[in-house]
Amino acid sequence: MAVRRRAVCVAGLSFGLPAGPLLAAEEFVLRIETIQSEPFGRAGPPGPGGLMYDIGNLIAQRAGLAVRNRVVPYARTVLSLQDGVSDVVLRFSNDELKAVAQQVAPVLTLPTVVVSRRDAPLRRLEDLAHLSLAVPRSFPMPEELVSLAGLRVQAVNNNEHSIQMLMGRRVDAAYGSNLGLFGAARGLGLRMEEFARPLLVERQTFWLHLSRRSATPELIDRLTKAVESLQRDGSIARLYQRALLEFGDDRMPA
Repeated sequence: MAVRRRAVCVAGLSFGLPAGPLLAAEEFVLRIETIQSEPFGRAGPPGPGGLMYDIGNLIAQRAGLAVRNRVVPYARTVLSLQDGVSDVVLRFSNDELKAVAQQVAPVLTLPTVVVSRRDAPLRRLEDLAHLSLAVPRSFPMPEELVSLAGLRVQAVNNNEHSIQMLMGRRVDAAYGSNLGLFGAARGLGLRMEEFARPLLVERQTFWLHLSRRSATPELIDRLTKAVESLQRDGSIARLYQRALLEFGDDRMPA
């Protein structure tokens, strides 16, 4: 593993994680890339932030590692892991991602939903048959959707693109996570009242993916224990609940 050598404060040692080769006199810096999509990761004034940005920093801190966290476009994260430009990304998994990164620990499970317009609501998933559905490229689709007769899937760049296609009446519905789709809508200046009640499809998990170029037994162990510690003390759950409350709508599947 290529090691970046920097001075660092090892705050995570206070949580009982063992020191090892990574915590030598010259310290390892964990390079995280956070997907640029509301509310997971945002860039610009007053600086980077977002739910997954904050969780990524917490994991590094709990593991006792210095961190460099960048917010980047969704599609770039796979290439960065493959090329050794980054070590970690938190996002839903797929075959493309598994080929270049190891799933280290499940971080947060989110409902995935189908969203339609208020003036053209879908009451059940079967209503999507022979209609069009916007789905971000590489976003994993469950069999419940894939098997719908005549469904026309429109691959788009991200959740924001999905919502733009939906509200522009170029597709009949959009598929993604609860926070991803409604975060994108909020970022575009739309209110949840402009959409029909979302249809719950399944639940998918944001995993901590570690580049195969960076993976060592010690780093895997430290990151796994850090995530487990944050799960036990409720730190990740509290951040998720705070993100949900920002939407202020009881129709949001939790």
